[in-house]
Amino acid sequence: MRRKILFIVTALVFLLLLTACSANQTAEERVLALRERFNAATPRFAAHVTADYGDRVYGFTLRFDAGASSIQVLAPEVLAGIQIGIAEGGTVLQFEGAELNTGALTADGLSPLSALPTIVAEWNAGHIIEAHYETLHDIRTVVMTTAVSDTVRHKTWFNAETDIPIQAVILSDGFAVITAVFEGGGLFDGDTT
Repeated sequence: MRRKILFIVTALVFLLLLTACSANQTAEERVLALRERFNAATPRFAAHVTADYGDRVYGFTLRFDAGASSIQVLAPEVLAGIQIGIAEGGTVLQFEGAELNTGALTADGLSPLSALPTIVAEWNAGHIIEAHYETLHDIRTVVMTTAVSDTVRHKTWFNAETDIPIQAVILSDGFAVITAVFEGGGLFDGDTT
């Protein structure tokens, strides 16, 4: 009986220490751990994407699937169900001879259709220029900021408890040209959270 009690106490202390170590991680350590997780997985998620051209704003709901190298349009309804292929050179939507092209948002050629693949690429291998903890919508987050180019920055807020992205922005010369608000649910193969 004493051995069982000793084992249980030892196990509880070990779990407490693990939790304490996780809570004491610096933001830099946390985003590097997130990066390792992204590089070992196949992200799948849906996001509400807003593209702001300054004089006009477009909104889309998209489902990204890195495993299938595709993006599916969920909204607006007139485009719902359309699949977009992701290739090494970028993304182009062709449908019955027509091509959806809302135009480039940045001098680098970033478009709303290439926004989610760009964000995922930044999670995987972007040049991290800042990491910090911040509260967003009453949720404790860890924020990853990367340099996409000399004038374009990416920033994602991840839930500090679940590692699930909440929101991301792509900024061109300090102006948010893309905002992605992620829907809840699993992010990786096998996730149920």
